[in-house]
Amino acid sequence: MEIILYVAIAVIALVFAILSIFLIKVLKSTEKTLSNTAEMIDSLQGQVDGLTKETTMLLHKTNVLTDDVQTKIGQFQPVFESVKDTGNSLRSLTQSFSKLGKSIEKGVDKKQGTAAEAANWGSTALEMWEKYRIKKSNIQSVKEER
Repeated sequence: MEIILYVAIAVIALVFAILSIFLIKVLKSTEKTLSNTAEMIDSLQGQVDGLTKETTMLLHKTNVLTDDVQTKIGQFQPVFESVKDTGNSLRSLTQSFSKLGKSIEKGVDKKQGTAAEAANWGSTALEMWEKYRIKKSNIQSVKEER
């Protein structure tokens, strides 16, 4: 029975040695992975720092540009107000022309009958004048024949 105990202890020692060897390989592989991860994190940290600096510079330039645009828009404010005033004036002028046109149309409608009557009197007067001229011309030709 002692031999079984020694064999069991030897097997346990052998298994422990094999387990230790595999554990050492896993730990070495993990050490390499952790080392690569640490290098990658350092690299990423440098890139993030560079991006942070560039973003800060870009934000500063954007603020300067925004201030410049606001200043220039402020300088154009009188132009915008003038355009607005011109638009209002044109609207008023258009409304005035519209009212004038409607007023003239109403006046024409009222005077239309009077104008037709005047035209009739005018044509009658022209006919009478033509008759008078013809009559006068006939009288004069009769006098000349004598």
